[in-house]
Parts: sequence; C-alpha cells; structure tokens
Amino acid sequence: MTNDSGFSISTTVDPHNGLKPLPDWVAFDLCKAYPVAGGNLLLRNTINGKRCMVQPEVYASLLNCIEFKTIDQHTARIIKRHPGMEEQKAAIDQVLHQMLKTGMLISAKATCKRLGTKVENTETENTDSRPVAAIITWERPGSLERLLESIANNCETKNIHRLYVIDDSRKTENIDKNKALVKTFSDRIDTTLQYFGRTEQDQLIEGLVKKLPAHEDAIRFLVDQSRWREHWTAGLTRNLALLLSSGRRLVMLDDDTVCDVFEAPGSNPKITFSDQARHADFFADEQEWAHLHQPINPDPIQRHMQCLGLTFSEALGVLGENHLKPAGLNHATALMVNELKPESPVLMTECGSLGCPGSTKNTWLPDMAPASLVRMLKSEQKTRNALTHRLVWSGRNHPHFAPRSNMSQITGFDNRHMLPPYLPIMRGQDRLFGHMLDFIFPSAVTLDYPWAVPHLPQPERQWQDRDLSFKPADTFPAFFFEKILEQKSDCVSDTTADRMSHLNAWLRDMAAAPDATLTEMYREDRLEKSSAQLKHLEQLMATADKAPVNWQNYLRNGIQQLSSDLDKASRDDFTVKGFPKNLEGAELIAFWRDTWLGFAGALDAWPNIREAAKDYFEA
Repeated sequence: MTNDSGFSISTTVDPHNGLKPLPDWVAFDLCKAYPVAGGNLLLRNTINGKRCMVQPEVYASLLNCIEFKTIDQHTARIIKRHPGMEEQKAAIDQVLHQMLKTGMLISAKATCKRLGTKVENTETENTDSRPVAAIITWERPGSLERLLESIANNCETKNIHRLYVIDDSRKTENIDKNKALVKTFSDRIDTTLQYFGRTEQDQLIEGLVKKLPAHEDAIRFLVDQSRWREHWTAGLTRNLALLLSSGRRLVMLDDDTVCDVFEAPGSNPKITFSDQARHADFFADEQEWAHLHQPINPDPIQRHMQCLGLTFSEALGVLGENHLKPAGLNHATALMVNELKPESPVLMTECGSLGCPGSTKNTWLPDMAPASLVRMLKSEQKTRNALTHRLVWSGRNHPHFAPRSNMSQITGFDNRHMLPPYLPIMRGQDRLFGHMLDFIFPSAVTLDYPWAVPHLPQPERQWQDRDLSFKPADTFPAFFFEKILEQKSDCVSDTTADRMSHLNAWLRDMAAAPDATLTEMYREDRLEKSSAQLKHLEQLMATADKAPVNWQNYLRNGIQQLSSDLDKASRDDFTVKGFPKNLEGAELIAFWRDTWLGFAGALDAWPNIREAAKDYFEA
C-alpha cells in the first residue's frame, strides 16, 4: 500500500492545473477508520476492500459526504461548514477526486451501470398472475358506494382474481348497507365480489384455530375484532387482506378513495432512488386539478401491476433503464445504494393522492420536499390553500424507488413473499409495517408511481385551529417505530425467517424493559423530535422575511409551541400518555408490554397462519 493518498485539506494546489470535477455524483462509501502511527488514519472500504491513508481532517470532511452529490457540491458543503477554507477549494477538489480514484467514494455512474444488470424474478411464478383486490371499509357506506362505482366504471375487473370488501364497521345500519352495496355491484363487476364482514371473519378465525390450535392466541391477536373492540383496528383489517391474498399480489384500497388516475403536475420520465419526502402542490378546489385527469387507462389497480413483484432491474426495463442517471441518486446514501441490487424485489408499489393528505395535522408542511416548499411560498394563494384547504397533490412527478414505503390510499403488495403482519391497533400502523418490511427484506424496494388517485373523505374536511398546532401529540408507544430501524444493522442474518425471529426477540426485550427505561426512551424521543423540528422552523424563519405573512405567523406559532414542549418533556413530572387515551403512566406501559408480547408471538406464528389461510381459501 502506498501513502500517496494521504492528502491534507490544507495542501496548496495550483488552481490553473486544469483539474476539473468529474461529471459524476459520488458519496463516501462504507469505510472504517483506524488510527496508525504518525497521526494518520487507515481507511478501509468494507464493501470493496480497498484502503488508503488519510489525515484526520480529511476523514472528518468525508463524513459530511455520505449523500450522493457532485464533487463541486460536496466541496461547497465542506466550505459552508468551514468558512475559513474558501481559499482551498482546489485542494478540496483534488482530495475528493483522489478518494474517488482510491475507492473510498462510490460512483453513481458505476452504480447505475451495476443496477442495470438484467436479473429476472424466478421465485414467484404463478399460473394465475391476477391480483387480489381488497377494500378496507369502516362505517362509511357512502364512500364505499362511490369507490365501487369507480371500480365498475374504470377498472378491468376481469383481470382481478377476487375483489373483497373487508368490513370493520360496528354499527348494524352500516353493516347492512355495505352488504347491500356488494350485492348491488356484483352484476357490474367481472370477478367475484365478496363481502367479508364479522360473520366471514369469525368463520376464518375458527377455521384457522381448528388447523392451528397451538396458535389460537396469535390468530385472535391479529384478526379477531372482539379482541380489540374498544380500539381503532385499521391494522386488523389489513391483516385480513394479507391472509385473503396469501400467495398472490394484492392491491389494498381505502374506502374513501376513488379508482381513477390523474397525472402528476410536471411529469417527467427520470427515475430516482432515495428516502426523500414526496412533493406537494396545493389547490383551492377540485376544478384546479381537472386538467390532470387521464381518460386513457384510468385503472389504478392494473397500473400497480406494471412493476409490482418484478426485480429492480426488470422494473428499470419497464420504466426505461436509460432514465436512471447518476443525478437520480441525489440524496441517497452509500448505505442505501449498497443494499440495492439488480435482483432487489419490488415488494410494494404506491401512488400519489389528490385531496386530503391523510394526516391529522398540517405540521408536515415545513418538511415537504424543498422544491415544493419554494413553489408554495412564491404564491400567496398557494400558501393560503396549504394552510386552509385539505386539497393537496402529494406524490412524485417521476418514477421513484425508496428503501421503505410511505403508503398510499391504493397500495400494491407482493404477497407471494413472507410479508410481515400489521400491528392490529392504533394509527400509524402503516408506517410501522413499512419499517418492519424494510427490516425483514433489507434489499427490497418500494416503487412510487408518478400518478395519483383522488382521496376525498366525506364530508369534505377543512383544516381547523387544532390541526395547525405543532404541540406534539401524546403518542406513546409510537417511539418504537424508529427503534426498529436502529435495530436493522444489528441483525446480520440474510434470511427472512431469521430476521423475523430477531424482530420477535427485540419486541420481547422491549416488553421486559422497566417502566423507567421505557419512560426515558419515550421522553428522549420526544425531546429529540421537538428540538430537531424547532431548529428547522427557526432556520425557515430566518429566511422568511419575504414569505407570506400567514406563513411567518405559522412558523412563529410552531416555534413557540415546540419551545414550550421541550420544557414540558424535560421536567421530572412528565407523564407518559398516548394510545389508548384512557390510560397513562404505569397502566399505559403495562398495556403496551402485553401488546408487544402478543405481537412477538404473532410474528412467530405468522408463517404458519399464512399457509393455513392459503389452504383455507383454496379448499
């Protein structure tokens, strides 16, 4: 090994030597640093095995280069963090080029070439490739009727294996209306349309328990409505959808959406990969997005089938492999890219939404994609729309791959793989599912299509004062969602079953933690999130002097509330509150200990439950 790469950022370089930045996007690869004699560091790339010697200040700067950017952009970022280095731009450029040459930086150009290698999916062959479609409904027969009407009008239902209406309603009046709607639309839909309510669910549960008596507790934990009668059970109905479609692809539809397709504003064919936030645009009324409607192929169910279940390289071939260019990895990290392979399966597909964004608050606005924020603030009307109307386009204007799902009102699942179950209760279960899927299948990807479907709850909702509040909701135990991602690197197994077992053991460990430990974990999560959001709002406020006044007031309000929350959450008398609302403190923690234990047991039994369900419906 030579020492010719041990450059210091303070090295003097002739700015006229003709060196130009490479036309590529690069990121600091997964390297380990080891101190050696003389004060230098030995860098070893854990992916390609290459190594070189650098000075500590070089390594410190490289740690700021973990996202893919051009060398010019990395140099500008280093100088911004260290303003005294403006005079050394050429030296920084030279060091970064040398790090690329010695293999410490990963090249986006080489990565795109690697990902284009053709790899076909040979693990999920099925003589009948038609998907199952499942509508999740709850006390909203008016919305269900509108959705079924749109399916009958816009979808090639003969291409659907079976269409289920999974009813989680509790009111007899709504249950009867939903049954009648299924009967009414059966003649207009060219596949089996089946109502799956409490009676049908109980029959499935009894069939599964008869086949798997040792797993009765796990079965009832996941899909028995009576087990969770007092709780919000959106995750439970999604578990039923997974069991009804075991061994097939699945498209899951929320009942307040519409099966129709609208193109995204400013659509283009480029392909990107990162975990960056979706883009957004804001409207005063539905007429403003009417021009985006697609009269040709307005069938979102079949559109999901375009790439669902393909390998990444197959999906690139469908979408146009030439559209994945180095700039398409902007904002991705070397860690994400090294997990991505040509054979990475597309296990989920998503699409954008037009209408209600689905969030309970609009405090997500500061965290939207920067380009969307700039576009909104240029228009007082759009800013007013964002703060007063729930009429939002949220999605992508180009095909976008991500390491984990964001979820949409119509979502595709490749349920031929061992997808994990949902936590049956509480809101946010879709985000938890996405984190678990990423944990179990670390190289899998989600594809976000560049089109949207209407999401129009009835009656139409407007933002209210409470929806503009930045005061963090009491959300114990949602803090453990992100903890799952932190555990991801600790699991070194590469098999689905072993990774599921690791997740099972981690949940049991959480359930065994003392009250004081869980309280402190929740408090720390609350403080970290509030302080990070406060810092972000202050940064936006510092540049908001020309922004609309209502946006400035919105930021001031957020800064005040988050400052107050930091004080509250740091006090000794901070009380754990969350879901369910009627519990707090030790009682709430005890409830979630039992829930985590039950979920761990359900994960352990899930492979057997899936197979039993498949046999049940094929019998």
